[in-house]
Amino acid sequence: GVPLEPATADTLDSIAAEMGIGRSDLIQIVLREWLETNAYLPLRAIDEESETDGSA
Repeated sequence: GVPLEPATADTLDSIAAEMGIGRSDLIQIVLREWLETNAYLPLRAIDEESETDGSA
């Protein structure tokens, strides 16, 4: 794994437990979303036929 500062590791572990996923899965989600948000990865395609809550 990637060495993390204790405070960072504790925070990730807490969030992962809250979400019911492993720390590795959480890191993958966070990293992918950061890369998408900062335009390093293309945004995932949205299924036009799926219903969504809210409005755009």
